[in-house]
Amino acid sequence: MKSPAMWLAAVASVAILLLGVRAFLDPVAASAGFGLPMHSDAETTFVRVYGARNAFLGAVALTFVTLGMIRSLALLFTLAPVLPLLDTVVIVSRIGPGHELVRHAVILLVLAVASVALWRLNGRALAHRQH
Repeated sequence: MKSPAMWLAAVASVAILLLGVRAFLDPVAASAGFGLPMHSDAETTFVRVYGARNAFLGAVALTFVTLGMIRSLALLFTLAPVLPLLDTVVIVSRIGPGHELVRHAVILLVLAVASVALWRLNGRALAHRQH
């Protein structure tokens, strides 16, 4: 795991996992962080679903990082940007566009950068094996 791409993927995976765990430990605060603040645990069912999704995806990605599964990790990071896009649709449909969307845009950008970096790393790894 010496490459910057794998380090970026590891950091992003841990962050995604922690976002998921936070949704279970403090769903009211997590809902505000998501962009749709709730005021009681009873209102935060969607946050728990969001948390379960993130915890699972973070754990899967971290497993791929640990096992050095570059191609699988690259594919996961290529598909994952659809999630912050869909999260944005949910937020916009409820409260309209606003500063809450910045977080989701940053997450999308990190996922996209990691995806490109991982595909490049995968290509170099394949080329190295062929020689």
